[in-house]
Amino acid sequence: MPIETVTGPVEPGELGATLMHEHVGFLEPSGLYGRGEEMPDLSERALSCLPGHGIRTVVDLTGRARATTGVDFDRLRALSKSLSLNIVAGFSYYKEPWLAAAGTEDLDELTAVYVGAAEAGGIGIYGEVGTSLDEITPLEELHLRAAARAHVRTGLAIATHCTLGTMALEQVAILVEEGVDVSRVVIGHLDLRPDVAYLEQVLATGVNIAFDTFGKEWFDYRVPGSEGEKGAAFVKHAYHRPDEDRVEALTTLCADGYASQIVMSTDLSGLEAHLNPTTHGRHGYGFLPAVILPRLRQAGIDESSLTGMMVTNPVRILTSP
Repeated sequence: MPIETVTGPVEPGELGATLMHEHVGFLEPSGLYGRGEEMPDLSERALSCLPGHGIRTVVDLTGRARATTGVDFDRLRALSKSLSLNIVAGFSYYKEPWLAAAGTEDLDELTAVYVGAAEAGGIGIYGEVGTSLDEITPLEELHLRAAARAHVRTGLAIATHCTLGTMALEQVAILVEEGVDVSRVVIGHLDLRPDVAYLEQVLATGVNIAFDTFGKEWFDYRVPGSEGEKGAAFVKHAYHRPDEDRVEALTTLCADGYASQIVMSTDLSGLEAHLNPTTHGRHGYGFLPAVILPRLRQAGIDESSLTGMMVTNPVRILTSP
């Protein structure tokens, strides 16, 4: 079946190399946590390098936050047409404390919201559906179950958010309970926890995992509920995840035969581009194709595996049965 993009359905063969986890409307530093507004031409300038690098599709997993950042479907369609770039839009409410925006905590009603978003058109995946650091709150579990039930009814794939790579197995358990097709689930941000033994546990369940934060070597984590603590706007923790750890873990996973279950991206945002001036700050959306793919080749990953992670796997995941 065709894959739904913001400009309409496209055949699977038109997808090409794909960035599976991006946020087109979060390129301004002030846009962190959904409070900023996008400069009118910033996304277009940032994305314009991708066709030259052979990237034909971007999956935007901003979800409902789009409504508060000024990036709407009309804007995504304009970008897609201007750049001749496929954009697949996600739908979700992210994680705590943003889930209240859904307006209901009833599972049947929430499932209907997710189903309705797909039926209205323009949505190509559910996500990113998120969970918190080292826990899944009751409301986050509710949204995982609603997205899972909507997936069963609509056929749309699911992309999740694992805060700092935690709670992946717990997410999978909930989704499996709801009868999802695990081959069309992407568990996100697992390169933030590049422990091969852990990642192979997750992969053994049959899901796909995302190495989707390449270039995000330095980043901040805002502590939920910390607003005003110690006189600060909020409390944050700073983290470091060098790309060499990602490359090493990914090379091992490919050697162990898991390339058919992995997708890649950069999860680019404006703030993190400033925190990472030599990666995201210098190369933007082009960082993965221009810098990381050559490094993966040098590390010994073959072209078949790279094509699988960039082209074949995204097509399989995004194509509804």
